[in-house]
Amino acid sequence: MSIKVLKAGLQTTIQDLGRQGFREYGIAQNGALDQYSHCLANWLVGKSKHEPTIEITQVGPTLEFTQAMTLGIAGAEFELFINDKPCSANQTLQLTQGDILNFGKLKSGARAYLAFSDKLKVSPLMDSQSTNLLAGFGGYQGRALKDNDLLQVEAGISKELRTIPEELQQELHHNLQQKHIIVRITEGRELSQLTASGQAHLYQTNYKVTSHSNRMAVKLESNASLTTDKSLSITTVPIVAGTIQLPPNGQPIITLADGQTTGGYPRIGQVISADLSLLAQLKTGDSLSFYPVSVEQALSALIKKNEYIESALAQVD
Repeated sequence: MSIKVLKAGLQTTIQDLGRQGFREYGIAQNGALDQYSHCLANWLVGKSKHEPTIEITQVGPTLEFTQAMTLGIAGAEFELFINDKPCSANQTLQLTQGDILNFGKLKSGARAYLAFSDKLKVSPLMDSQSTNLLAGFGGYQGRALKDNDLLQVEAGISKELRTIPEELQQELHHNLQQKHIIVRITEGRELSQLTASGQAHLYQTNYKVTSHSNRMAVKLESNASLTTDKSLSITTVPIVAGTIQLPPNGQPIITLADGQTTGGYPRIGQVISADLSLLAQLKTGDSLSFYPVSVEQALSALIKKNEYIESALAQVD
């Protein structure tokens, strides 16, 4: 039993919540960049948030299903078709043997997540089935899917039909429609290396996302470079997803899930956990600005966001 990849799309990979506890060995976390959409897709098919999904980036795939299967799709808005007939995301989809799912035009956002009721036959590596594209391991042969690949699965159909609550859909839709987002950040360890005018510039500037952005990092640009009082080079230090580094060109880089585990540039900020998923939906030409918050505010925002989503889903269950 399998899912046949008729067309692979731009970058279609298998991801879960990533690898935990291996950064000290230089192993990136990997995993879904938009963890909230990943979890919602799994919820639609009644699976744990820890189960893998297919992460779809900007240009989606065309998939053929060799047996009946239950699907859930959340995240970026695509035109969707089953056997050339339009269908909708954010709800449980029941497919029969031989059905073909096609991702059409991207309407908003950058990444969608496809969950399926069947169990994916991929052996975990370092407690995760996520794909590490840079090192070439995990997921499906350590790479993005290609045309004619076959994903082997164990049959399983969810009989429960679910729809993501309207209030969550509205919030997701609002976030996806934004060409400019405000990202909350806490102060970085080396923020003091910036001049006073540099720190003001960090919070007052609208940064554009460049075409060099990928799963490793969001690379930004603006009309003016940030200036420092000291040399930009520092001793190699730990970095995590959301760390904002400042390279010699003075244009910030935000580390993502596939990013390196250490860096030699000043860490001028840290995107709060509650806002990390917003970064996953940015594409070339979109823009963002930074808003400073305290560590306490960052923790409160994460708790409130998780409680809000859990409460909304609990009402459906």
